[in-house]
Amino acid sequence: MKRTMKHIELFDLNKFPLYSVVRRTSTQHDSFKETFHAHQGMELQYIHEGKGQLLIDQRSLDIGSGTLCLFQPYQLHRLQPVIDVNNHYIRSFVLFEPSVFEPYLRSLPLLHSFFQQLCQGSLQSPVIYPLREEHDLVKVLTGYGESRVDANSEPYREDAASFLVSLLRHLRPLLSDPGRIPVLNQRPVHRAEQMMQWIERHYTEVFRLESLAAELHMSPYYVSHLFQETTGTSLSEYLKARRIRQACVLLTISDKSVTEIGESVGLGNTSYFCRTFKESKGQTPHQYRLQWKKKS
Repeated sequence: MKRTMKHIELFDLNKFPLYSVVRRTSTQHDSFKETFHAHQGMELQYIHEGKGQLLIDQRSLDIGSGTLCLFQPYQLHRLQPVIDVNNHYIRSFVLFEPSVFEPYLRSLPLLHSFFQQLCQGSLQSPVIYPLREEHDLVKVLTGYGESRVDANSEPYREDAASFLVSLLRHLRPLLSDPGRIPVLNQRPVHRAEQMMQWIERHYTEVFRLESLAAELHMSPYYVSHLFQETTGTSLSEYLKARRIRQACVLLTISDKSVTEIGESVGLGNTSYFCRTFKESKGQTPHQYRLQWKKKS
């Protein structure tokens, strides 16, 4: 079975803001393939067994058994495990939408600050090792079990928030331990990453594929084809996700009108912006803002 992780599309964090997966195993028969991709939410992945390479932030590093990987929202990355007759890839991970659980942490100032740094700040390293199976963080991560938390269920959200609090308490000291932070090796920037960097600089403008292609000295067709092949999603879908992400930020931290926010993220037509936002988040920009204020 061919297993390709697509940008944002694999997990619906709007409907289920937390996923927990325990000891997922990939063998030679799975034909494991992972593209460059990013998630809407924050991911912590622990490797129980395996080895390979992680490509992230134009750098590469070796990974192996006992490695904890930290992937921030919308951070492009690619895991390349070695899988053959002698090597399996076994991992557990939790993926969650930070905005849903942030309000639960506000009564814990230090942990709240750490949570914001973890999800939005600059991390010294995207991996931590070595972590033995007996480490408390690994026990908490795997002890929560297989789970998919429904956004509409307050009891389940609260239980998931308690789980994250426990996870964060064990993670915080690890990120300040220099003995567990590896050296990252510089690597050439992948073409798809150059495309994403271009979008990061221009996503607030009207998108012109020809301008992107010209900067990379490639044909528009090849730009689209290569991005789709490398990331598992189209340029238009990635651009839309980036714009909606920024719109969510502005809806929660600014008093700008919905129309102004749509214009500032490159979606100037208000009706189109509202329709696109609802397709992505399951609610209108106005509803999203009201829900955020209610949580706050």
